[in-house]
Amino acid sequence: MFNQMAFGKRVKSFRLKNQYSQKEVAFKIGVSEQAVSKWENGDCLPDVYNLKLLAQIFHISVDSLLDTEMQNAEKIVETITINGARFEVVEKPETIYAGKIIYAKDFPSADSFNAAIDSLPEDEKQAAFCKLKETVLPIYDVCLSINFWRDARLHAYGFVREVAAETQPDGVDVYKMPASLYIRVYTDKETSQLVCKEHCETWELFAYIRDYFMPAHGFAMAQNGAQELEVFDTLEHKSGYAYMPVVRI
Repeated sequence: MFNQMAFGKRVKSFRLKNQYSQKEVAFKIGVSEQAVSKWENGDCLPDVYNLKLLAQIFHISVDSLLDTEMQNAEKIVETITINGARFEVVEKPETIYAGKIIYAKDFPSADSFNAAIDSLPEDEKQAAFCKLKETVLPIYDVCLSINFWRDARLHAYGFVREVAAETQPDGVDVYKMPASLYIRVYTDKETSQLVCKEHCETWELFAYIRDYFMPAHGFAMAQNGAQELEVFDTLEHKSGYAYMPVVRI
């Protein structure tokens, strides 16, 4: 995922390497000095035209300027196909999620906890999202299921997004996910057919992964603090990836 703050640091690094001031860079590409400052601080991003000009004056490729720290990205280590459905074994680095997290321990019963999840107003989620610092780009809405294979009193559920900073404003809940191996699968037609549906929700894939895929292919649930994730690629949450943390056995 693209990190806006990291991009700003790269712009500054290449500027200093070429011994340019912010004013000189701004003059060369025809923008204000304030615009260059905002890019370097990670406050905003240049448009495509200015991105190309930045690369030209730094004598580098656009790919170099947009480098997304691939050593910190997810890495697919194996792909297993079942009846056309593609399951990916993914190494996912340490990740910080922030937003609104509801904990079962704060409710008198499992039923009241589940009711709170279902009834959480959309404006409360958006209020938390609006406060986030250093949101990682591109932005994906994530539903975070914490300890849902353990005792009910340990459960928690989050409406979160990935961020680069663990320190967040008041009113924002944070969960630091350790690096882990995951089984990742997308909610396409082939995958939905495995659970006997034309189209399935991301959460419906967790049971299939846990009960059928993992035993058949030598995996067990991870116990390292990594959790189940639903990572949506549409605003309507109609499709996305289910992530299940695992270890090889």
